[in-house]
Amino acid sequence: MISDLIDILHSGGHSLVVSNGVVATFDSRGVLDLYLLLERSPEFLRGAEVADKVIGKGAAALMIVGGVATVHADVISQAA
Repeated sequence: MISDLIDILHSGGHSLVVSNGVVATFDSRGVLDLYLLLERSPEFLRGAEVADKVIGKGAAALMIVGGVATVHADVISQAA
């Protein structure tokens, strides 16, 4: 459930939390973690729930290409 991912995002100080049967946390800045997930494990993003601190246009594009189903953002740009 997305509320659980939001709790993990904030309590762990992570920059990104992704769940698709398994919960994975990430701490890199920018879109690096999303890009690497899309390149190395695209099936993990397909249909996933994502909680992210900040989503800009680039992150939003990666999530769309990856087929993410549900997104929570603390801050999201208008372009995203």
